[in-house]
Order: sequence, then structure tokens, then C-alpha cells
Amino acid sequence: MSVRPSVSKDVDSFDHRSSGYEQSFLQGFFFDRVHQAALSLLPADVHPGSILDIGCGTGRLLRKAASRWPEAQLIGVDPAEGMIAVAHQQTPHGTFYISMAESLPLPDASVDLVLSTASFHHWADQAEGVRQVARALRAGGYFCLADIVPPYGGLEESMTHYA
Repeated sequence: MSVRPSVSKDVDSFDHRSSGYEQSFLQGFFFDRVHQAALSLLPADVHPGSILDIGCGTGRLLRKAASRWPEAQLIGVDPAEGMIAVAHQQTPHGTFYISMAESLPLPDASVDLVLSTASFHHWADQAEGVRQVARALRAGGYFCLADIVPPYGGLEESMTHYA
């Protein structure tokens, strides 16, 4: 799979910001709220043995999930090497991979819960990423995706609409 240049620039941008990402005002203002909303969507009787966060960044959502499910195995994937380095430091009990959503380095039917918050719009091939989630998810597992969506279906369309 080739990576479009815009995706490569996106990954480079996150690599560059990784060391200060946890201290960003957006963590409390936006990401913590999205994380809480996503976790609250899951039924109270869900007890995953393994949790995968796609686009895990520094592992912040996995740490929140661990407070709800302390026995769960935590797995994170992110294409930005810098983010994964911080995730390793912040979440030493987690397993992290430098990977795109479109090529998850996990066996078939190996996770109980897949989370992805505010990263889907960065995926180079969203359909393939969802196929990878379906492949890695165990039967009866949950996939919780939360993301931002520009109005009118896409940025290009929005720009044309307002031009």
C-alpha cells in the first residue's frame, strides 16, 4: 500500500508535536470529552479482555480505559513514531505498534474492543481500515468510533459550497 503524500505530512506533523502533545490545551478541552463520550457509549456489562486503540497517540484513551477495565490488555497503534514513544513512557503496561489502521499488526479475532477517537479522518483508506478492524475484532466484540466530520460531506465540498 502506498501512502499518499498528505498522509505522510500528517504523520510527520504528529511526530513533531509528540513531545508536548499531552500538555496541549486540546487534551482537556476536546480529547478528554470525546474519550469520555466514547467510553460512555459502551454497555456497563462489557468486560473486554483486550482493548485496541487505533490512532492511539500518546495512549491517553487507553489509560482511561484501563481505569474502567484494569485487567484488560492494552494495545495501541499509531503511525507516528514519536507518539508511540510517548505512549510507551506514559503507559508502560501497554503494547504499542507503529502502524496505519489499514495494516493492523494483529492476528485475526484477537481483540474484544476497538476504539478510535478523532483519527478516522486521518486514515488513508477508511474502508480498508474498517476491514482491518473487522478482521482483528473477536465475534461479539465492540467497535466504538468517534470522529469529527466537516459539514457537507468533506472539506473540498465545503469549500466549493461556500466559494
